[in-house]
Amino acid sequence: MGTILKLSQYLKERNVQIGYVLIIIATFFTYLITFNFFTGIFLFADIQFIIGVCIGEIYALRKRTLDQTPLKCGLIVGLIGGVLSAFMITLFNTFYYLWSFLGFLFFYLYILVTAVPIGLLIGALISSYYMYTEMKGEKVEEDTTIDDDFYKDLIEEN
Repeated sequence: MGTILKLSQYLKERNVQIGYVLIIIATFFTYLITFNFFTGIFLFADIQFIIGVCIGEIYALRKRTLDQTPLKCGLIVGLIGGVLSAFMITLFNTFYYLWSFLGFLFFYLYILVTAVPIGLLIGALISSYYMYTEMKGEKVEEDTTIDDDFYKDLIEEN
């Protein structure tokens, strides 16, 4: 039982790094499944990046600690996860199509045009949702404490 608690605590402390890993894994495997027949709607591998970033962001923001702000955590995880998953997709394509280093570099820059905006945009959207729910929860707690104090004062006066 103690090892499960230690593992749970470790996973909560390393939420950002595990968010990166989940983005890389989800994006890469989604790309592996779909690269022969579906490359994207607007940009290259955009749906694959959206799926991967959503999975990684949700994990990282659910497991964040109190000292991590949602917006900062979401943007960092989205940006770095997008860049790293673009690297993995480029590395796969380099070995699959036997490109040279120059082909690797050009394709990596090309796919970064998709990865960086999607990572930042999805990171900002999901973290703003978490910020909204956090602020909504704090407002409800504030209102209940004010009402409790008001009623306590009425009881003490009578």
